[in-house]
Amino acid sequence: MQQPSQGTPGQPAARPASPRRTAPRAAAAGEGAASAHHARLDARVGDVECMVGLSSGRFTVASAPLWLGVATVLTIVVAVGLAVLASESEFLLMMNRCWTNWAVLFFTFWCLGILYAKWVKTSIQMRALRAVDIMPRRGDFVLSPGTSGDVLQRIRAVAERPKDFMLFRRMDLALSNLGNIGEVRDVGAVFESQADSDASAIDSSYTVIRSLIWTIPILGFIGTVVGLSQAIGSFTEVLNQSGSDASSIKSKLAPVVGGLATAFETTLVALLAAVTIQLLSTWVFKREEALLDGISDYTTENVLSRLKLTDWQ
Repeated sequence: MQQPSQGTPGQPAARPASPRRTAPRAAAAGEGAASAHHARLDARVGDVECMVGLSSGRFTVASAPLWLGVATVLTIVVAVGLAVLASESEFLLMMNRCWTNWAVLFFTFWCLGILYAKWVKTSIQMRALRAVDIMPRRGDFVLSPGTSGDVLQRIRAVAERPKDFMLFRRMDLALSNLGNIGEVRDVGAVFESQADSDASAIDSSYTVIRSLIWTIPILGFIGTVVGLSQAIGSFTEVLNQSGSDASSIKSKLAPVVGGLATAFETTLVALLAAVTIQLLSTWVFKREEALLDGISDYTTENVLSRLKLTDWQ
């Protein structure tokens, strides 16, 4: 018996597709699809100041005039809200004892707004440290003037505006001038110079907050002086009363007690506000220091440790 033919005479049988050829293409397609889902970093996304049409400022520096206006609006809203909704509340009575309490509330809102903006901006800057596709993952990769262009292209592919990020700006400044730098330590000097500049900018951005931390307790002491003067003036009237009965003396002592309450309450409000702002500013400042340390560690591990400039001297 004849065996059945496996195909048309004169034509070879079809070969199954090789899995070795299709697998790399599928993997590449998968990587391309995965990278398409990663949005480019943009320092303006999530920045409250950019949402209202202002520029993002320098890295973590907040716009003091903007938050001054926000503090003014919030103080007016609180005053009107208490007057309408809680006109008999103890809190409103305490705030109205002396004008310094409203000034303390206003300065507290101003500081809290600046600290909130700095916290948001610091979180945005930390996104750059989590960008894993900047440096090639190959273990034999050497960073030199010939390969620095690839890294710069990766940075521009990851970030919409690289110079808005502290990390990318440092790397761009150093890598763009590798051809003019003789030794690795010179690159390290560039990074150190930028680190000092960024640290100075961050420190100077706390000038308004530090000034208000000192101003708020002074306002409390001013309120104390006002309250004591009111109490002493009212007590003098009590002493000048002669032949008054106990009920009359008791009614005359009410302004004295009110003056003492003003003296103590204004100091209490101011000290509580100053302590709160001091603690929050310390926490935000520590986050910014952690950002600077993270950027320095990143540039040391991923740039300086891979540099090779001897072939280009």
